[in-house]
Amino acid sequence: MEKNLKYLGIACIAIGSITAISCFFSLFIALPLGFLGMIISAIYVYIDTKNEINTSGITAGIIGLLLSSAPVLLILFLIVYHYFKHTH
Repeated sequence: MEKNLKYLGIACIAIGSITAISCFFSLFIALPLGFLGMIISAIYVYIDTKNEINTSGITAGIIGLLLSSAPVLLILFLIVYHYFKHTH
């Protein structure tokens, strides 16, 4: 079980990294990848929490989840930036 979880953790970080990097080039690629990365990271966190495998606070699933949320955070930043730019 731990061996499979290790591969799932590597997938979480890999997809999250690709998502964060592609976020600066094309949001049309980054958003679906981010959604997939969030699903895989959530599965990792669920399995890890259910079986109590990792005792540390920061795991591969949490890192993958943060990296996969980069496109959504970029879009929110751009919305807030343009909102405040037009109000002044």
